[in-house]
Amino acid sequence: MDGTSLVMLGVILALLCASAMFSGTETAFTAASRAFVTRRAKEGDRRAGTLSRLSERKDRVVAAILVGNNLVNTTATALASALLISWFGEGGVAYASLVMTALLVIFSEVLPKTLALRSPDAAALRVVPVLSTTMKVLGPVADLVNLVVRGTLRLFGVKTPEAERPGITEDELLGAIDLHGMGHQGPADLAARQERGMLRGVLSLDDMTVRDVMTHRSRVVALNTGEKPEAMLAKVLASPHARFPLWGRDGEEILGVVHARDVLRALQTAQGDTAKMDLVAVAQPASLVIETRPLREQLQEFRKAPIKMAMVLDEYGSLKGIVTLEDIVEVVVGQIVQRGEAILGDLSENGEVEVRGDLRVRDINRELGWDLPEDEAATIGGLVAARQRGIPQVGTEVSIGPYVLRVLERRGQRIDRLVVRPLNPAIPA
Repeated sequence: MDGTSLVMLGVILALLCASAMFSGTETAFTAASRAFVTRRAKEGDRRAGTLSRLSERKDRVVAAILVGNNLVNTTATALASALLISWFGEGGVAYASLVMTALLVIFSEVLPKTLALRSPDAAALRVVPVLSTTMKVLGPVADLVNLVVRGTLRLFGVKTPEAERPGITEDELLGAIDLHGMGHQGPADLAARQERGMLRGVLSLDDMTVRDVMTHRSRVVALNTGEKPEAMLAKVLASPHARFPLWGRDGEEILGVVHARDVLRALQTAQGDTAKMDLVAVAQPASLVIETRPLREQLQEFRKAPIKMAMVLDEYGSLKGIVTLEDIVEVVVGQIVQRGEAILGDLSENGEVEVRGDLRVRDINRELGWDLPEDEAATIGGLVAARQRGIPQVGTEVSIGPYVLRVLERRGQRIDRLVVRPLNPAIPA
């Protein structure tokens, strides 16, 4: 083998390495997480800042990389053909095609792209110098290529976007949230499941209304002016709550909101005489909201309001229930346990769990990792009633997807207790 052949082999090897570099760079650049790059750029990482700027014209960068990659591949193949023809004659063309195809596919395509995909974020930061140099050298060529491509597409009536698509969509973000912590075991899995629930809760604020989280008036601990003052005081002392709606005529007349300390103030004003206690005089004005108000708007209202409770009305002006700041917070963090209150009963060996009928379906799904439908009714009792199209009798079993719900107890026309179990024990519990 003469010196010329050795030089050509060295050049071919260098071109194969350059091809591998372009392939790995393209994969790392396109697979890198936009959220990761943005966060690192805000932290002051210069490479991430450069990568973020380059990502604003991703089509231009990809075109430059492809131009460079095809240039080195074509040159390497041409040199290999010339070298093998000098060795084997006309048969060298076939040998060059076979050898270069194998080398390019294995060492210049699959291998570098596989390595880049193992850690695309870190790889993208490492190849920033390559990207910058490529854009300086081949950027004008990439612009020409994109111009030709857009012109060709217009001939066939295909419109091309002029700007980069907007940031990550909600569906993409939800998909990323679902992947968070997957594969963890034990306490790490529980923590990841809780974090996924909180992240999904934040996103759901835009899609929910006050009606979805309010406490129905049938479950509201309220002070009614039709009751004796002694009875109202006993109700305040027996309740775990600190704020109470004050109304008359069983909710037809809304008089305000009373805090537990307001009751003490009224009692002090009456010099300890419960019969003379006037709660109307110490009540604070009640905030009234329509049940269809978006939850995020109500959250912003609570941030500014001194009283974190509002009366919820329907479209006819009738009282439906109340909503508090805690109700909205629970969408994100899950149900907050009150004194003496359990979120769920204990799970049995077959995954069966006893729940209150007024427990929200969303809270059950969050706590157990289940997938009961949340769009048919807010509470688990309401879900059973909706499926039965009426109030079921005690002992009635209802199948909903991969779950069976059995009514244990009714209180009047309200489902008070149920048992829920998954048909398939493999369902997370």
